Amino acid sequence: MNADLTLYDYWRIVNRRKWIALLIFSVTVFSTLFYTRLQPTVYRSQALIKIKPPVSYSRIAGSVAEEFDPWSAVATELKVITSSEISERAAAKLGMPSGAKSASEIAGSYKVERLTESNLIAISAYSSDPVRAADIVLAVIAAYRDFDLEQKSMQARKTLADISARKDEVEDNLRTLERRKQNFVEKNPKTGLGAALANQLADLEIKKRELLQKYTPNHPDILNLNQRIDVVESKLEEIPAQEVTLARISRELRMQEDLYTTLNKQHEEAKLGVSSMVSFVSVVNRPVPESAPISPNRKLNMMVGAVLGLFIAVMVVFLLENLDVSISTIEDIEDFMKLPVLGIIPNILSEKHLDNWLTQVFKKERYTVDAFRSVLIVNKNYSSGVIESYHTLRTNIMSHLNTKESVSLVISSAGAAEGKTLTAVNSALASAHSGLKTLLVDADLRRPAINDIFGTKKAPGLSDVLAGKADWREAVLESADFIMGGLDFDQLMRFSGIENLKVLNCGTQPENVVDVLNSANWRDLMEDLKSEFDLIIFDAPPVLLFVDALVIAKHASDGVVLVYKAGKIARGALKRAGDQISGANARMLGVVLNGVRASEMGPQYGYYYKDYKNYAHR
Repeated sequence: MNADLTLYDYWRIVNRRKWIALLIFSVTVFSTLFYTRLQPTVYRSQALIKIKPPVSYSRIAGSVAEEFDPWSAVATELKVITSSEISERAAAKLGMPSGAKSASEIAGSYKVERLTESNLIAISAYSSDPVRAADIVLAVIAAYRDFDLEQKSMQARKTLADISARKDEVEDNLRTLERRKQNFVEKNPKTGLGAALANQLADLEIKKRELLQKYTPNHPDILNLNQRIDVVESKLEEIPAQEVTLARISRELRMQEDLYTTLNKQHEEAKLGVSSMVSFVSVVNRPVPESAPISPNRKLNMMVGAVLGLFIAVMVVFLLENLDVSISTIEDIEDFMKLPVLGIIPNILSEKHLDNWLTQVFKKERYTVDAFRSVLIVNKNYSSGVIESYHTLRTNIMSHLNTKESVSLVISSAGAAEGKTLTAVNSALASAHSGLKTLLVDADLRRPAINDIFGTKKAPGLSDVLAGKADWREAVLESADFIMGGLDFDQLMRFSGIENLKVLNCGTQPENVVDVLNSANWRDLMEDLKSEFDLIIFDAPPVLLFVDALVIAKHASDGVVLVYKAGKIARGALKRAGDQISGANARMLGVVLNGVRASEMGPQYGYYYKDYKNYAHR
C-alpha cells in the first residue's frame, strides 16, 4: 500500500472489499447476538440496611449503645452477613433443606457492600426469577437481624442469670441470720445495747465502703470514719459477751439486707434490659422484584459486538489490501507498467444473477452462454455510457497508432478470466456501431468462446484459413448468421451498425496450434483483410499461458492491448506479460482496465460516467 493515502483512498480500499467487510461485521454481530442469547437471564434485587442503635436504647440499663461505633462495626458486620451462619439461617427461612449445599447455594446468590462514606450496607441478590431474588434478600436480612439480636441479648441473659443466682444466695443467708437473731434474742431478753452499737458499726462500715469507691484510704473522711469505727468497736468490747454476739449478728444481718436490696434492684434492671433488647439493624430500602434483568446487557453487548465487528472488518480489509499484490488504480498501472491505460471498462453485470455470484464471489472463470450474451452492448438494457467506454478505448488506440489506414489489434490478457473476450467482442460491436467495417477473429484456438456467444459453428474458421483449407471470405459470418445462431432478432435490428460486423470463428482446433500459427502466410492474409475491413480484432489466448498471442502479435497485428481486471492477478504477472510481448518484437500499446466500478476509480474519474449519463438523458 502507498504510504501517502488520502481519506478517499481509505474509503476506496474499504469499498473494494465491502462484501468481505459486511460478512465479517455480520458474523461478528450475529455471534454476539447468539452468545447473548445463550447467557442465562439474571435479575437483581437490592436492599439497604443501616446498623445503628435506636435512640431509646441508650436509656436502657446495661446497654452498650454509648460504646457502639458504626464506622468500625460495619466492616465486621459485612463479614457476618456473608458468613455460613447467616446463609444457613436464610436457607431455612426460604424453606430449603438444611445442609451445606443449600447454604452454599444461598451464599453464592447474594453479595454485600458498604456504601461509601456511610454506615449503610447494600445487600444484592441474583436469580433467574425476580421474585426469588427479592425473597433471598428478605431472608438474608431476617436471618441477620435474628442473629444480631441473639448475640446482643446473650450477655444480658447471662448477667440476669448470675444476678438471680447471687440474689437467691443472699436471700438464703438473710433468712438464716434473721432466724439466728430471733433465737438469740429469745434466749437473752435483756440484751439490746450491743445490737444498737452493732447497727451503728454496720452503718459506718457501709458508708466507708461507699467512700472507698470514690476516695483513697488516706482521705480525711475515710480516716474520720475509721476513728469512729474504732470507738464503736471499743464500746462493743466493754459490753457483755451476749451483747457482742447480738451486735455481730445484727451487723451481718444489716449488711446482708443492704446487699439484697442492691441485688434486687440490679435484677429488675437486668430483666428490663432483656425484655427491651432490640437489633441494631434497620431496613432503609426494602427489596422489590425488578422488571428488567441486569444480565445479559443486550444493548451493551450488541454495541460492543457492532464496534468489534466494525474494527475486525476494517482490519481484515486493510490486511487483505496489504497482502494484495494486484493493481487497482490507473496511476498505479501507468507508473508500474510505463504504459498508458487506454480505456476503463466499467463493471458490467449479467442479467443472470447466479452467474454474477459465481464469477465474482466464487471466482468462476467464465460466464454461461446466456449470461455472456446478456453483457453484450447490443443488449437494450445498457445505457450508452457503456458503449462510450468502448468508443473511448478505440479512440485512444487509434491515437497511439496515429494512422488512418486499416488497423489490426490483438486483445489478450496476462491470465485467464480477465475479460479479454468480452472486451474484444464489445469493442468490435462498438466499432461497427460507429460505422467502421470490423472483423472479429477468434484467435483463441485453445478455448474458443466467440462461436458460442454468437451461436455459430466453429468451422470453417481461422485455423482452416491459416492451413489453406478454406477461404476467409467463405468462413466469415455476418448478422444473418447471428440471428440464426440464437441472438435476439429485435435487439440486433435495433443496434445500428450490426451490418458492419463480421466474425471469423476459430475453426477446426488443430493438435499443434503453434505450428499452424507459425507456418501460416500471415502477410497475404492480412493484406486481404485490411483491404476489406477498417478494424480487425484478434481475441487471443492469455499471454502467460500460451505463446499464441505473441505469434499472432508478431505476424498479424499493429499493436497489442492487454486487458487487466482490477485486483484479479498480481502486478508482477501483468508486468511479465508486457515484457514478453515487447520481447517478441510486437508493439505494446497499453492496458485496458476492466471490471472497474465507478466508486473505485477515484473522484477524478468516477464522476465521468455519472456526468455522461445525466448529460445524455437531458
